Amino acid sequence: MPLRLDIKRKLSSRSDRVKSVDIHPVEPWVLSAMYNGHVFLWNYNTQSLVKSFEVSDQPVRAGKFVTRKQWIVAGSDDMQVRVYNYNTMEKVKTFEAHSDYIRCIAVHPTLSLLLTSSDDMTIRLWDWEKAWGNTMTFEGHSHYVMMVAFNPKDANTFASASLDRTIKVWGLNTLQPHFTLEGHEKGVNCVEYFSGGDRPYLVSGADDRTVKVRAFSRAPRAARRRPPPRSAAAAAVARAVRAAAERGPSSPPAPPAARRCGITRRSSACRRWRGTRTTSRASAATRSSRSS
Repeated sequence: MPLRLDIKRKLSSRSDRVKSVDIHPVEPWVLSAMYNGHVFLWNYNTQSLVKSFEVSDQPVRAGKFVTRKQWIVAGSDDMQVRVYNYNTMEKVKTFEAHSDYIRCIAVHPTLSLLLTSSDDMTIRLWDWEKAWGNTMTFEGHSHYVMMVAFNPKDANTFASASLDRTIKVWGLNTLQPHFTLEGHEKGVNCVEYFSGGDRPYLVSGADDRTVKVRAFSRAPRAARRRPPPRSAAAAAVARAVRAAAERGPSSPPAPPAARRCGITRRSSACRRWRGTRTTSRASAATRSSRSS
């Protein structure tokens, strides 16, 4: 049965499409990025337009609040990221972030970091404390990267959704993804973490008309760490066992360590080793008699 929700507020504007929205954590504001190149700031209590920013003559697909700096950040189809002070409406910064459309922006919850994803199939990390320098570029997707989201349980990791039908989970300390999640039959448009509960849930939506919820208390199989290495003695025993098992009738005798590895007296390797031991003793006796 479909879920029915009551509409409390309806905010409308003359534009072709609303491409993204963000909610201010303190003020009763909604930020909307518009296909007509504008960014609107709405008061959802009074349903009135608070401020309007004419960002670009091309669509603005991403817009976010940076509340601790009193900023809004917008990314548009002209590959530019623009930063505004939402109190003074002053433009703080403009820079070219990608070589194709900017699809999404994610703001780190505590650090001076910003993630952008693009149709150029990359994800880029920006640090506004370092003059908005591009500190890292994450590559690995083979199609447009539609969305990125920081993990609220561990803000040093984030997830990305792509039209290559995969979701990748990354870390801020490495350029390689921690692991890749598959399962959607068509391109993945959105991904988000569930911030409640103890276990991390990852929710994704795709063009295959499905929403998938993944719960993982540890890394997937491909990302799990290998067990710690065995001791040198145990490793030597294991190698001797494998070597004894692989030897054929014409192979040289097994080393004495093979006897300690559990090879039975009835095995061919053990018989060869015992025969060699007898021959060695006879040779030693002969050498002794000759020397005497």
